[in-house]
Amino acid sequence: ENHPDGKEVGLGDIIAYHNETTVDWLGFFGQGSYSSGPISAYGMAGLSSISYSYIDLFKVNPTKIESDAISATQLKGGLMYDLSDKISLFGNFGLVEKPPILDNVIDEDGREARNITNENFTSTEFGVNYRTGSLAVKANYYMTDWKDRNLTKAVQTGEGSSGDTEIVYLTGVNQNHSGLEVEASMQVIDMLRVDAAIGIGTWQFKDDADGELKDAEGTSLGTYSYALKDLYVGDSPQTSMALGLTLTPIKGLSVQSLLNYYDNHYSDWSPSDREYSDGDAADREQVWMAPSYSKLNFHINYDLPMEIAGTKMSAFVHVFNALDAIYVQDATDNSSYNAFNDDGIHDASSAEVYLGTPRYFNMGLSVRF
Repeated sequence: ENHPDGKEVGLGDIIAYHNETTVDWLGFFGQGSYSSGPISAYGMAGLSSISYSYIDLFKVNPTKIESDAISATQLKGGLMYDLSDKISLFGNFGLVEKPPILDNVIDEDGREARNITNENFTSTEFGVNYRTGSLAVKANYYMTDWKDRNLTKAVQTGEGSSGDTEIVYLTGVNQNHSGLEVEASMQVIDMLRVDAAIGIGTWQFKDDADGELKDAEGTSLGTYSYALKDLYVGDSPQTSMALGLTLTPIKGLSVQSLLNYYDNHYSDWSPSDREYSDGDAADREQVWMAPSYSKLNFHINYDLPMEIAGTKMSAFVHVFNALDAIYVQDATDNSSYNAFNDDGIHDASSAEVYLGTPRYFNMGLSVRF
């Protein structure tokens, strides 16, 4: 279908690919709020429709592929109730459909997916705000179900290189994210403020996934299974803590130390790594979890007590990773590029790691007009 052998190209000509895509989106959105006495509430609703097109202009006779319109809705609402001047209770709820992106409907080779599904998010959050004098505390519990996460698999049909390739959607790729978050701040004395935060989450795949390819008559051409149930989501710490101390000993001078702690950080991985066939033992071992680590930063800012031509100046110094800690910032499970052992076992020697930046600092002068 491409140009025949012998075609000459010059500087600036197309030699590899020349795809043109469009994203047509139409949406409606409305929201409202209500406040009376101790009650504050809000709500919103949205409806959208999206479609995609693709044309490979590198072919001699390019054909335009247009997807059907994909509709999605979203509903969100929240309520806050003041028990007193010091304590407020709040809750939020959301139902959101997220349509697949272009690459999950029409891939870079012009293959169009079948049985397209939207991702669905159901989120619930409730908590309490407390404020008295110099102390403020916010605590909340959240739970989000992420259902039908858009994952696809390219499957070749027919024999040899002449066979077609279809995109199959995987069903049952469901995740649950839940956890507790607490934030607090306290002005201990005029020159000392303390800020603290903690987040403890549990983020897991809830079900195994599968996909099935069918022909135009509905006959199954193959099924694909993935062992995902109870595996932890990777690529982000699920436990984090922070403690900040801010000193303002004189007017214009601010000195802050910020200590961060991270744990339960599982390696990045793809559900496609857990595909198995009937009769095979499914791999259900958790991916490698990077060691926990702490990092200390310092931030100093001083507003210079002078003005030049109506401008105000501030000097600043930032010291990052002040203790020069060595830590694993990110990791990829069973990396095929930089793993020490690519043996399929989920341990440190099979992971590709990215160490955090050693101690560094910057300083400068800012001018405000």
